[in-house]
Amino acid sequence: MPILPPLEALLELAVLLALIVVLDWALPSVDVANLEPSPYWIPVLLLSLQYGTVAGLLAAGAATAAYVLNGFPELGIGENLFTYLLRVWAMPILWIGVSLLVGQFRLRQIEVKQELKHQLTQRQAERDSLARYASDLEARCQRLERHLTTRGSATGAAVLDALNELQDPAANLAEVFGAVARAAFPGGQLSVFASTPSGLEGVVQSGWPENAQWRTDIPASDPLYRAIVSERRALCVLTIGDDAVLNSEGLAAHPIFAPETGRVIGMVKLEQAEPQFLTGAITGRLGIIAGAMAAPLAEPRMVVNNDPASAAAASASITRGWRHLSWRSSVAEPGDSEVRVPHPNALK
Repeated sequence: MPILPPLEALLELAVLLALIVVLDWALPSVDVANLEPSPYWIPVLLLSLQYGTVAGLLAAGAATAAYVLNGFPELGIGENLFTYLLRVWAMPILWIGVSLLVGQFRLRQIEVKQELKHQLTQRQAERDSLARYASDLEARCQRLERHLTTRGSATGAAVLDALNELQDPAANLAEVFGAVARAAFPGGQLSVFASTPSGLEGVVQSGWPENAQWRTDIPASDPLYRAIVSERRALCVLTIGDDAVLNSEGLAAHPIFAPETGRVIGMVKLEQAEPQFLTGAITGRLGIIAGAMAAPLAEPRMVVNNDPASAAAASASITRGWRHLSWRSSVAEPGDSEVRVPHPNALK
């Protein structure tokens, strides 16, 4: 609460004192300042009742000053000094006492009033926040309704057709995997990683935005690599402990096993999906995709120019240095021939 009274209190005090002075000057036959009760009670009571203790004390001080300037009464015959001082200063002392008593009650009322105003302002702010939240929630619900009505649903036929395309050796891996991901998890984000001695390297992604924060390389020291490659187990955030292993890198992951040896050659990972797909069966669905990705992941393709010299050089390098093969991507030009080489993991 402010210590000093507002400017309105000072103006009211000046107006009331000026009014008393004007009446005293306009009525010379009447001693207005010494009337009973004193007219100076008016500013003291009004300011104390309206503005509190500080304004009342200011009014009492101003009334005392005007009372003193108006002149002290004469000492009565037979009146001692103590009685005279008590008669002279009784009125100012009463003004001060009344201003303290009445002003303190008024201050309590002002404090309660300000607290109520503060609570009202807080409730209004909460009301406005709830109204904005309700409006935003309604807008999000409408967007979700439009999204659900316009989004193509995942059907079994679409998923089977996409998985069937993975069996075609001539199909583009990125396009086919994208079709599988969109058919199995509409609106989701998936990726395939290949297992290397140094860790897991991203091979192909589907649905990732341009500013995606997901890692494309997972080192062998990462708990995710150990869980997928060493422990050979699937992960899901719905399972206790798996969320810490995934470490905000996705919702679920499943190892990819080599078709012949059964060794882990990669991983398929689901980074984001619609809420209705996040169930206990999510790892099983990823397992089906991982099984379909095993064959193309185990046998990558390398395209060389269709001339005898290049083909002979490529064949010699493949024969002599298969242990040093790594993933390479190139675009096949018209007239090129396709040489299929085994994946290093499948040869070990």
